[in-house]
Amino acid sequence: MKHLIALLIILSIASKAALASVSIMNGLSHMYNGNSGDVIQGQVVLVNTSDQSQRVKFELNEALFSCTSGRVFTEKSTHVQSSSTWFEGEVMEKVLSPREKYVYRFTIRIPEDPSLRGSYWTALMVSVEKPIREEIMNNGIGLNTKVRYAVGLLTNVNEFDEVTLDFEEVDLDTDSPKYKNELGIKIRNNGIFIEGVALVLEVYNDAGKRVAVFETDRNMVFPGVCKTYSLDISSLPAGKYECLLLADAREEFTGTNLSLQLDSSIEL
Repeated sequence: MKHLIALLIILSIASKAALASVSIMNGLSHMYNGNSGDVIQGQVVLVNTSDQSQRVKFELNEALFSCTSGRVFTEKSTHVQSSSTWFEGEVMEKVLSPREKYVYRFTIRIPEDPSLRGSYWTALMVSVEKPIREEIMNNGIGLNTKVRYAVGLLTNVNEFDEVTLDFEEVDLDTDSPKYKNELGIKIRNNGIFIEGVALVLEVYNDAGKRVAVFETDRNMVFPGVCKTYSLDISSLPAGKYECLLLADAREEFTGTNLSLQLDSSIEL
């Protein structure tokens, strides 16, 4: 048990050191809009915050999404919405000097195909190749920690269509490790564009008076994929409520009514 605790402490320290070495300053999701034949210029801004030179490697991965396994990054598989072949990077490896800020520039060339429509994506993997920290444990095994970022390059091509969202499942968890009462909401994107979706739950008592409003953060839901949101509704007293559940994407709203019986059950 002592060895396990020591290993966890080393991993924690090494992880913090790695995260502090090379940082991405302008976010891990880059969304672009364009039409067939357009050429899009983008950039990823890096900074080496350490006092040592760091070797950074750039490569593309496919980001695969599903309702069951979530997100997987891979070099071995592709998908019909991949934009990897549209990508052109200026370099695929760079040594950053201590405290250096570096702008990695790239180009996305949308094919001149008028039939293209929807969201397409690839993942630019940014890896710090030089170990940030090396620990030698009592058994002589060396622990090298490296940092790797996945930068999503998301491209919406041609005219948007209507938002098409469905509520797949709503569950009340009264035994959640985090909250007394937690509402789990699974939503599916049946459209062809990535949607930034936020949920709002309006709660009404038996007299029809609105007694609470709960909101989620806005998250991206990819085409044909589910996303599960959670709402902490522990502040509601026990009882029966009528609720309006709204999904907001591009200021278009998809709604459903539900009856909520706390400490008992939930029914759509």
